[in-house]
Amino acid sequence: MLPFNEALRLWRLERGLTQAALAQRARVPRPNLSAIERGRREVSLATLRSLALGLDVRPGVLADGIAPGAGAQHAWSRAAMERIAEAVVRGTTARQPAEQAVAELLRRVISHPNPASSRGRGSRRHDARASATAWVLLQSRCAPGELRSLLQRIDDRRRR
Repeated sequence: MLPFNEALRLWRLERGLTQAALAQRARVPRPNLSAIERGRREVSLATLRSLALGLDVRPGVLADGIAPGAGAQHAWSRAAMERIAEAVVRGTTARQPAEQAVAELLRRVISHPNPASSRGRGSRRHDARASATAWVLLQSRCAPGELRSLLQRIDDRRRR
C-alpha cells in the first residue's frame, strides 16, 4: 500500500497523462493536482472521485494506495535476477520484457541514488523525480527481499 499521493502519480504516469491532462479530465486545477502529488494538499471525497474518474480507476484503488500492476509481482528466480543485474551493469537488454522493465527502473534509481538531496531547478530535479518514481515502481513489482538481492548483485558485479 502506497501513500495516496504516490499512487495517484503512478496511475497518472501509467495512463500516460501529464498533470495538465489529468487536471483537465478531472476538472481539478493543475497547481492543486501538483500539490496533491507532492503530498502537500489533502483531498476531499469529491476530488478523490474526480481524480479516479479522470484516471478510469475506482476511487478505492487510489484511496487504498494500490499501484498499477499491484499483485502482479514476479517471483524472480535466481537466474532471472542474475540476468537483470547483468543487464543493468553492462547496459544491455534483458531476455524477457518484464526483466528488461525492472532493469530499466534499476538503472534510473542507480543513476540518481539520493532523490531527496536534489534541490533546485532543471534536469537535476527532473532526474531526482524520475529516480523516486522508478523506486516506487520497483517496490510495486518486486518483493523487498528480491529488491535487496538485485541491488546486492548489481553492486557485486560493479566491484568485479
